[in-house]
Amino acid sequence: MKKSLILNADDFGLTPGITAGILYAYQHGILTSTTVMVNTEFAKESLAEAKHFPNLGIGLHFVLDFGKPISANVNSLLDQNGDFLKGEELIQSAKRQDIKKELQAQLDLLYKWNGQVTHIDSHHHMHLHIPEAWEAVMEIGQKYKLPVRTFTEKKLPGSKVTASDYFHYDFYGEEHVSLKYMMKIISEMKLGVTEVMCHPAFLDPWLMKTSSYNLTRMKELGILVDNRLKQCLQKHAIELINYGGLAAK
Repeated sequence: MKKSLILNADDFGLTPGITAGILYAYQHGILTSTTVMVNTEFAKESLAEAKHFPNLGIGLHFVLDFGKPISANVNSLLDQNGDFLKGEELIQSAKRQDIKKELQAQLDLLYKWNGQVTHIDSHHHMHLHIPEAWEAVMEIGQKYKLPVRTFTEKKLPGSKVTASDYFHYDFYGEEHVSLKYMMKIISEMKLGVTEVMCHPAFLDPWLMKTSSYNLTRMKELGILVDNRLKQCLQKHAIELINYGGLAAK
């Protein structure tokens, strides 16, 4: 058994700057994987750009609380304007059949645009916060033999769905986005597969308008392409993989 790292960037396709930042971190840094929001206006062209980098793992960033749905008649997920509900209102309203229908629609669209899918996670971890979403994602993950992101403490006993052994969501925000903190994560990795979540980006007007988490994304990008991280990985004998590699193990 060895130490393997999946460095996954969320929000691919949300804005052109996010897409460009993720692809740059893959080309010049240690990023290995990303997950795409297929219900955004830039998703299709972002996936077209990604075809230049066939070894970049691309999964589904399942969206339940941003923008509009792909499928029709999923009323338990929507507000009066036809946009996704958010927060506690979504959690209380969402019905399993609507969640599964929308999940299937988003996954089908990703297969149509990209041909391959490495795994499933979700925007704001909604599949880990809504029990019905968790059930739907696990069912679809098993059906398509796709790994699913889960918290380290949320194990999958008896499940046929694959997950990483460990998951770090704390490389985020001003306090923890630093080269020192990323090197700490790497140096303390245990045997098995670890996923580290990240959000690198170049700034653009859409990002500044869409997300309050913006300037720090640029900081993340600078850290992920720092050559000292590659040296740290070599020092600790850690291999870089994506979820496609995990599924094959």
